[in-house]
Amino acid sequence: MAKKLKRSELKYHCRECKHSYGYHELNWKGEPFLCKCPFHKYSKFLDSDWCEHFQKKG
Repeated sequence: MAKKLKRSELKYHCRECKHSYGYHELNWKGEPFLCKCPFHKYSKFLDSDWCEHFQKKG
């Protein structure tokens, strides 16, 4: 059975995607942890794994 990669081993997250926008829902430090994406119906976590629509901010 294949092992799941740890978050620190993943290369990219939604946070680095140029499509993510509208950061909201602040954590206890005052940093946003949710974002909106035009390709998904619901909000996504900024630290989620990247998807097939990922394009690096540049």
